[in-house]
Amino acid sequence: MTRAKFGFSAHPDAISDLRQLPDAIRDQALLHLQDLVRGERVAKRLEGRLEGCHKIYLGVAENWASHRLVVQFRDSPPESQHRREVHLVAAGPRLDYQVYRSAQNRLGRTGLNLPTGPGPAEEARVRAARARSVRPAQAGASPAYTTASPGFATSAAARRAR
Repeated sequence: MTRAKFGFSAHPDAISDLRQLPDAIRDQALLHLQDLVRGERVAKRLEGRLEGCHKIYLGVAENWASHRLVVQFRDSPPESQHRREVHLVAAGPRLDYQVYRSAQNRLGRTGLNLPTGPGPAEEARVRAARARSVRPAQAGASPAYTTASPGFATSAAARRAR
């Protein structure tokens, strides 16, 4: 048996979450957690309000990704024999983002305590939109016209004929 590379802890409500999972999903979740503690499995990084957390896909048969585990890798308490630990934040169905909302509430990341300024993703969207937008004409510069512009006259005689 492989030795544990990480300690393990769980939010008290996450233990209740595990008990409420369907049997097959719960068994799979426990095996995944065991693999995480041994350092034999990786989890996908989350962004946004759950920055610093990771997710693990759970499910069986045609519903292979119906549930998720949300975990954090964090420093262990001083009395632990491990330097880092896997902390289970939430477990549950992905449907309607239930498991993610539970994790946000348990971590106090409901959005009410987040900075009001735009984040990096929002700033990138704004920069991209500005790059695609038409630039206004420089002050003092004459507007650019083309032959495709309505009412464009090519010569002085044609302009006078109007």
